[in-house]
Amino acid sequence: MRSLWRRGLIATAALSLLLGGGVAGAQEPAPARGSPERLVEDYIRLYAGETLDRWRALFHPALSVADPDAGGGIRLRALDEFFATQKERFDRGHEVSERLENVRIQRGRRIASVSADFIFSLDGTERRGKLGLHLAEGSDGWRIVALLFSYDRP
Repeated sequence: MRSLWRRGLIATAALSLLLGGGVAGAQEPAPARGSPERLVEDYIRLYAGETLDRWRALFHPALSVADPDAGGGIRLRALDEFFATQKERFDRGHEVSERLENVRIQRGRRIASVSADFIFSLDGTERRGKLGLHLAEGSDGWRIVALLFSYDRP
C-alpha cells in the first residue's frame, strides 16, 4: 500500500512538472514564444533585473537595434551591446521599467511587425516614445529580430 502511494505521489509530481506546475520554490519556466502576442507580453514582463537573462532569450542572436541619435545619425547595435546597456542599469541599482500602450501587431506568414507607444522609466523619470519590433518564427518559436525606437521630443 505504501509503495502504491509513493508511486502515485511520484507520478503526480512528474505530471505536474510536465504540465508546467513546477515545484514550490522552483524558478519560473522559460518564456513561451508561442505567439507574437505572448512574446510582446514577455518583452515587458521579463524586463526586470532578476529575469533579464530570460528577457535576453526573447531576441534572436543576430538582433539589430536602431535608434536616432542626437546628432542626426542613426545608432545601430547588436544584441550584446544592447543587452549590456540594459544589464548595467539594473546592476547599478537603478529603478527601470517599460510599459507599452496602443500596441498593434500585423502578422504575415511566420513574421509579425509590432508597433507601440512606450513609456520608459528610469529612477522615476518617464520618457515617452515609439517602438517597433520585427518578429520571426523559427523552430524554437517567435523571436525579436529587430528593434527600432525613438523618444518623443521633450
